[in-house]
Amino acid sequence: MKINSERIKKAQSLMREQGMIGIMIMTRDDYQYFFGETRVQPRAIIPAIGEPVFICFKAEEEEIRSALSDKEVKVFGHVGEQMSSVTKTFKSLIETTSGAPGFAFDGKPKVGMQMWFQTPAFLVDLFRKLNPQVELVPSDPVMDPLRMVKDQEEIENIRQAQKIAALGMDRLKEMLEPGRSGHELATEITYRMMTAGASGTSTPIHINSGIRSCWIHGKVDHEVINEGDLVVVDLTPKYQGYCGNLARTFVVGKPEAKQQKLIDTYFEIISATREALKPGVTVGRLDRITRGICIENGFEEYHLSGISHGIGLRFEETPASTILPHHKNVKIKENMVMTIGHTILAIPGYGGVRFEDVYLVTPDGGEILVDYSFEYNIK
Repeated sequence: MKINSERIKKAQSLMREQGMIGIMIMTRDDYQYFFGETRVQPRAIIPAIGEPVFICFKAEEEEIRSALSDKEVKVFGHVGEQMSSVTKTFKSLIETTSGAPGFAFDGKPKVGMQMWFQTPAFLVDLFRKLNPQVELVPSDPVMDPLRMVKDQEEIENIRQAQKIAALGMDRLKEMLEPGRSGHELATEITYRMMTAGASGTSTPIHINSGIRSCWIHGKVDHEVINEGDLVVVDLTPKYQGYCGNLARTFVVGKPEAKQQKLIDTYFEIISATREALKPGVTVGRLDRITRGICIENGFEEYHLSGISHGIGLRFEETPASTILPHHKNVKIKENMVMTIGHTILAIPGYGGVRFEDVYLVTPDGGEILVDYSFEYNIK
């Protein structure tokens, strides 16, 4: 465990600006961001004033205390004790912050928590029931400004995840042929990525062929791939907690004219949005560029917003406008890491294409982290 005191100090400053007495850490990504390691069910509290409080199972106490030295650790033997520790801690924080500079409570004191994919709704509901003395609010106003811009270590971890994705895609290209199933391919891809250092994937592997290449999300199954199919493959390995994202579309055989036009249009989209991926630009602007290209190529009715999103310890980080539409107005900053190619360009009843990579935002546009081939024809 490696506590990042600088990140904690910045978070505490933002908490005080937002009137939060603390943040309840419930997810692996937030826990790793502050404490440098991943735990299966992480629980910690970062107060606006004072040291972090760690909540752990009693069998883990010795290990955690040795890593934290003088930091406070709450130990529980069962879930009830854990919940009691949390409630007592926040009651104490109310007393600590009451009357402190910047903490004139107008109503209930606020506590932040990540409200995203990895926070179970039943735990959010339970927290509210057990802590009626506080108002539970999203921690985004604190965490987004911190996590959107990546430091060099984070960038290199994402780059390594992307290199692992490239190895997985290489294995797919070695095997892809008519008669293979998505399940067969995904099994080999997973093995290749795990042996290269991946801890798993942040989303299920997508191998969508034929008419299923239209799907905005995907899966793997036992249906076989046929000659002439479009095959959309999306790989999202994790390395040291950080996510990669590499998507490619392949044609098994010679592309039809309509398949070729879909692919060529997507290549135009990638080139234009990569050039525009600069500080101060919004995802909404990138979507308008994408829409214009779709109109020029006769695909206006098939355009979907959300060509880009942030990526890091989560597969989708701010801005993630396909989930939260108001994120389309978030201004992109230098050293953010973003994807280009998130949305599918698909003709219903026919098929679709996607080519997705990860880029570092620079004043000159998107700098690709791992430059992987766009070759799409599997003969």
